[in-house]
Amino acid sequence: MSKPNDLVQGTLDLLLLKILALEPLHGWAISLRLRSISGDVLQVSEGSLYPALHKLEQEGWIKAEWKQTENNRRAKFYSLTRLGKKQLESENIDETSVKRQEAIIASMTKSERKNPKLLNGSRRRRIAAGSGTSVPDINRLLKQYQDMAGMMKKMKKLGQKGLMRHGLSALMPQGFRH
Repeated sequence: MSKPNDLVQGTLDLLLLKILALEPLHGWAISLRLRSISGDVLQVSEGSLYPALHKLEQEGWIKAEWKQTENNRRAKFYSLTRLGKKQLESENIDETSVKRQEAIIASMTKSERKNPKLLNGSRRRRIAAGSGTSVPDINRLLKQYQDMAGMMKKMKKLGQKGLMRHGLSALMPQGFRH
């Protein structure tokens, strides 16, 4: 698994905190923002998004409030708390890493972004040259994407009740569980 400071953007919690640092949003708007900032690479289902938001709310990093949407429907709007702002600041997000990732993703074709399995050696070299990065940088980003996709799959499989019952330890590899 990647080191936490290696690429903080690789965790859903921190992505959500970063998104909510900009403005309060409801769940659907958050999922659209996630898709947008990842270039349609990261698509988080409701079964994964809402348990993650619930967890952040339990941590005290975000708060939820029922409000009217732009379509005059009631929805829970999530916003960052002071504690959430402190948590986001303490994560020491390296903006150069974020810019590097954005350049890598921008250098991929639409089909490569939708299906990273297409990225063979020559495509990875082309992307590295186009983004001003190295092939190991591409490999690191792909590994983090795979790790995140695996975690999202586990979260979806557990569902909200399973996540609440077992907590985040259910997402950890067997050797790390207590």
